[in-house]
Amino acid sequence: MTEQSPESLSDIEILDILQSMKDDELDVEAKEIIRNGGKAGRQEAHKQALVALHTSFENKFVEAVVLALGLNDGQAKKIRYKKDRIRILKVRGIDYLAIDGAETAQVLSQVAQAISREDAIVTEGLHNIFPFWKEGWPMVQFDNAYNILAEDISIHYQATLDQLISLYGSRR
Repeated sequence: MTEQSPESLSDIEILDILQSMKDDELDVEAKEIIRNGGKAGRQEAHKQALVALHTSFENKFVEAVVLALGLNDGQAKKIRYKKDRIRILKVRGIDYLAIDGAETAQVLSQVAQAISREDAIVTEGLHNIFPFWKEGWPMVQFDNAYNILAEDISIHYQATLDQLISLYGSRR
């Protein structure tokens, strides 16, 4: 997050920060995990990289939304949940589900949750998302899932920033 609170920033500074966020790389930590995983731990490294990618996306997404919309602390916490995310953005004129990749953000969230809380077992919501992912069975091919989700979540993040910049610019 920025060193200053959003209230102390000028409109131009906020727009500059949002524009500079378009240069953010969501997968820096994830790539480091993969690099350090080696051949023997390839699937395990990609599994952990998916969790890191999700964490990075969520943190940067929340930062951008809070900055652009001037959300309070309670709203900033709620924006991490799908229903609240949709509602809070809709009230401010953004149809979150219409943003390219919104479904990817949900899938990435479910994958990270399944890895962290379900011992990487495919949950009902992830059934058939990727080939060979069947509900109740262990997730497989983490490398392929990572490659697809990393690219798609980057596109979603950029599209979200475009929406926030457009909305913020039109409000001022």
